[in-house]
Amino acid sequence: MSHRPLFLLAAVSVLLFACSSSTTTSETTPIVDARNSFASSDFSAALRNLDKAIKTAPDDATREQAIVLRTVLVTALADANKQMAEAYYIGAKQPVAQSHSGPFYEKRSDYYKTAQGYLMDAMQSVMDQRAKLTNTPMVVEVSFPGFTGNNPGLVKIKNGQLVSDAEGLGSELQADRNAFAIVLSEIAGAGQDPNKGQQLYTSGKVTVDPRVYIIELSNSFLQSGAMFEYRGLNAPDRLATVNQVVRANLDIAQKLLDAKPDKELEARLKTLQLDCTKALSAKK
Repeated sequence: MSHRPLFLLAAVSVLLFACSSSTTTSETTPIVDARNSFASSDFSAALRNLDKAIKTAPDDATREQAIVLRTVLVTALADANKQMAEAYYIGAKQPVAQSHSGPFYEKRSDYYKTAQGYLMDAMQSVMDQRAKLTNTPMVVEVSFPGFTGNNPGLVKIKNGQLVSDAEGLGSELQADRNAFAIVLSEIAGAGQDPNKGQQLYTSGKVTVDPRVYIIELSNSFLQSGAMFEYRGLNAPDRLATVNQVVRANLDIAQKLLDAKPDKELEARLKTLQLDCTKALSAKK
């Protein structure tokens, strides 16, 4: 009987240790939570988790990966929302949309507003990264989004057809996935080939060339920034801002290329520089 208290104490200790171990192994980090959010295409949750990961990252590599993924995501979301806005604008002009053109124009306005917010977010993020970029490769790991070459709901909208709330949200989600797949492929050096991009990301961690990263994101900024042209929002001052940010990005890309030349990237850089020069000259 004298040994029973010791036995009970030992049993309790083992139980507490088991519970503690179970709790520890079930815990996740924000960057892991973000990857899980990407896997389920919950991009809003992914942004929240990436914000946490940036603030609480245990090391520079994790923080850098979170920053890169967040920048790529908001860049893609800017493009996706611009696509949705343009779809509603095209649809509103169709004869079959005469009775509901008002709601279509409202949707266009809402999506353009969201696109602007994401674009400004993305550009600011790259501006914050510029001084820290070197030719040291960056590493990212993320589930590649489900990409489809078409978006049936978007086609309906462009044709002026009314869609249900579920169809509208489905179209928006697919546009987000498609845009994210394209930007991920571009920064990985796969161009706008999501099939090649999917192969790269499915194999595990992907090495991102900082020169490709800043050039491809800048190109996406110009594409999304086209919403400020006269055919879109007709906001020349904002269009000029986009081109100024991109030109400064390209100056950094030029320095990286001076240190590590690449003829194909240099040619792409010069094309984008000319585009910026033309746009800014036209503003004057």
